[in-house]
This record gives sequence, structure tokens and C-alpha cells, in this order.
Amino acid sequence: MKRPPRAAPPAPDRLDFQSDALGYKLRLAQVRAFDLFFKAMEPLDLSPARVTALSIIAMQPGINQVTLAKALDVAGPSALKLVDALEDAGWIRRMDVEGDRRRYSLGLTERGLAQLEMLRDKLDAYEARLSSGLTAAERAQLMDLLDRVAR
Repeated sequence: MKRPPRAAPPAPDRLDFQSDALGYKLRLAQVRAFDLFFKAMEPLDLSPARVTALSIIAMQPGINQVTLAKALDVAGPSALKLVDALEDAGWIRRMDVEGDRRRYSLGLTERGLAQLEMLRDKLDAYEARLSSGLTAAERAQLMDLLDRVAR
């Protein structure tokens, strides 16, 4: 019995899902960004989510956990874990909301404010290292393009 002829293998470039894949390039950039971030924050044990949450709480004193979760684009239980960790570290505090015993607002502690001030220098150095291969104009353009992709 004669076997049917084998199909020709597809051209190698048709199977290349990395070279011209925006998602793949974004992921590579994210891996590098996280690697540099964690090296910069190593002694502090801070994640990007914790830094972002601290920044949001600093910019919006009295924010509640539901609003924080929306701003971070995370589920309520994830926001709760973040708030618990930041409170346990002594960087934020929960404050009662007058007239509503079930709710509370969030605010920085003095220690949290001091940490954010110290983080400013570390984050500036991190951003400079992350974008070291770009001119200021290229960095601005990349930021704009990423904003457009994220929408």
C-alpha cells in the first residue's frame, strides 16, 4: 500500500510568533522592568502594586478600599491583601468613616510618608535605568504609545 505524500512543512517565518508580536515584546519589556524594579526595591520587599497603592493613597488621602481597588484595577480581596500588608508594615492606617461603622478610609502614616519620600530617589534611578537606551523624546513617545495600547 502506497503512503500519501507528506505535506510540505510550513515556512519557518509563518511559525514565528515572537518577532513581530506586540504582546510578546510587551512581555519581554515587562520581565526586564520587573527584574530592575525588584533589584531596586530589594531591601524593602515592595512590589509594583504596593508602591502604586502607596502613591494612590498619598495622592488621595481618605480614599476607601473599594476606590483603591478600582484605581489599581484589582479585585476587592486583592486590594484587601495590599491594604493589610501596607498596614502591617506601618505605612498606612485605616480610619473610621464618620456615620458609617462598616467603612473606613485610608491614609499614610508618618512612616509611610517617609518611605515614599525615600522611594522617590530609588524610583527615579529605576526609571533612568529602565529607559537608559532611549532619548527623552523616545521615552515620551513610548509612554504615549503604551497609554494608547493600554486603552
